[in-house]
Amino acid sequence: MSVHATNSNAPKNKHRKIGVLLGSVTLLASLLTIPPAAAEQGAMEIPTTGVVTGTPNGYCGSGNSHGGFDIAAPTGTNVRAAASGKVVQVGYQSRSGNLVDVEHAGGYKSRYFHLSAQSVKTGQTVTKGQVVGKVGSTGNSTGPHLHFQIERYGSVIRDAALNRTMTCGNRVQAGTAMNWGFPGLPRTGGTTPPSNPSVSYPTLRSGSSGAAVKDLQARLKAAGRYSDAIDGKFGPNTLNAVKAFQRSVGLTADGVVGPRTWGALIARDLNGTTLKSGQDSNQVKILQRSLNAFLGSGLTVDGKFGPATQTAVKKYQSSRGLSADGVVGAKTISAMKRGA
Repeated sequence: MSVHATNSNAPKNKHRKIGVLLGSVTLLASLLTIPPAAAEQGAMEIPTTGVVTGTPNGYCGSGNSHGGFDIAAPTGTNVRAAASGKVVQVGYQSRSGNLVDVEHAGGYKSRYFHLSAQSVKTGQTVTKGQVVGKVGSTGNSTGPHLHFQIERYGSVIRDAALNRTMTCGNRVQAGTAMNWGFPGLPRTGGTTPPSNPSVSYPTLRSGSSGAAVKDLQARLKAAGRYSDAIDGKFGPNTLNAVKAFQRSVGLTADGVVGPRTWGALIARDLNGTTLKSGQDSNQVKILQRSLNAFLGSGLTVDGKFGPATQTAVKKYQSSRGLSADGVVGAKTISAMKRGA
């Protein structure tokens, strides 16, 4: 007679193992769905209600080059500030029509074109959601719509993840959070970036983390050297991107981000325009940021080329063996772009 030994604990152990496995899978799934830089998601909101007809990657119909989001809406529809900030331009241009530009913390600027009316004044502080104008069809426009453009440090943001917030043909609602990290821009808004250069541009290396690393990663991405998530962690991919950028401008490729690497990253946005005392422009702001990175000058980044900016320019020129005339011409710009 054969006797089968039975284990009364087997079903119980089996169920326990399945439960542990399911719990592990659930935990893993929850970890994988946590978005990077979650605390900053929603730092900007969609400024008006309508249908998307263009993105920073092209017009929806033709695919031709385009610099922002087009949102078709009836004339007079409210246009609201995407984030808190300071109005830096209210005016008219032949292509853009009636426009409003708002600067935000972290080097961001939001731009609103083709307006039928402007509801704010230059120098005014606005809060997220505040009406800044009305949809229209002024300037070079084929019908009433808002051209909404987001820039950082003077360059249009064309990140695919940002574009997924407003895809061609979709109807969007004003006040909806834009599902992108916006490194350096707090969700609650804010009007100016940190002014202390030792805080804004600290020396970074492998293992560093935080807001300054996010700023670095964003600049490397704009320079075409970094394609990963802007997560604020200085890991191997960030290290490789830093070294690649350093090599591209002729710096020692040591992977350490000090004054020269910071300065060169910022100066790459200088467009070659000669800058001198008395000017007031976005290019002067880029110059001021670059000087803060190179020299720790502590300049207020206001776009005004006044005595303090001229003194910093002369100091930079003198320290680099350039003619210290205080005018930022081709030789000075070239030196800055090289990280000299």
